[in-house]
Amino acid sequence: MGRYLAALPPPLDPLVAWNTTGDTPHALQSSTVSVASIPSVSGYAFNSPNTGSEATLERAAATSIASHVPVDKPHVAFVSTSVQAAMATLDRVAAVGSFKPTVAYPTNGFGQALQAIAGAMAKGTGTKVFWVQTGGYDTHASQDTNSDAGAYVRLMVTLNDGLTAFYNDLKNQGLLSQSLLLSFSEFGRRITENGSRGTDHGSASVMMAMGGSVRGGLFGTAASLTADAQNPTLENNTQDVKFESDFRSVYAKVIDNWLGGDSVAVLGGNFRKSGLDFV
Repeated sequence: MGRYLAALPPPLDPLVAWNTTGDTPHALQSSTVSVASIPSVSGYAFNSPNTGSEATLERAAATSIASHVPVDKPHVAFVSTSVQAAMATLDRVAAVGSFKPTVAYPTNGFGQALQAIAGAMAKGTGTKVFWVQTGGYDTHASQDTNSDAGAYVRLMVTLNDGLTAFYNDLKNQGLLSQSLLLSFSEFGRRITENGSRGTDHGSASVMMAMGGSVRGGLFGTAASLTADAQNPTLENNTQDVKFESDFRSVYAKVIDNWLGGDSVAVLGGNFRKSGLDFV
């Protein structure tokens, strides 16, 4: 995504991308594009010890100081342009705080991040790419898939409840056709349970696309979990699901068909794959 943003024609809006976590994820890093990290809409504001007219004057003074971009001092110029970009986004982000969702979002971090994204879309911030994440999936131990209070079930409930609220809210707001959500993980998990009642890292995982223009269905083969050496959907002595599609093929489809970019240039190779017509 960072390389995709860098390929967009300048000048880029300071809110072209919005990261809902505190640290910029590797996927959004770029040498030429700064991505706004806004984990809290209410906390993203001009910080002043004063209020009222004094705070207004201080903000105007900071904006004026940042307007000086010396061509012979690149580091100062970088700071000044970054301040200008931040100042230009304050009011738009603040407007998201007045967003009223049509559904109740979960109160956890994942649900609240999705609510902020829905608000940004509804308020027209102009953001093209949003990033949200939820963790805890490295379940090598105590996965406990059979209990409602088990680690795996809690993870799935968090994901399900957040995405369900987000989907229904965008649908009610008339924004579903303008959205594409792509969910992915950096690793998969093995089929069989290990000695610690968990599962270790596996060779394949799943990706999910959700949105008003998504063609629903399963793209690929549903793996059979039968522990048979002749089972073509498993590998590594039937311990792992065998992957069929390079994850970059999914990215290529999104970049080409949804974002309007050139996946070959962005990904550094041709990863286009026929049959992945989910969007």
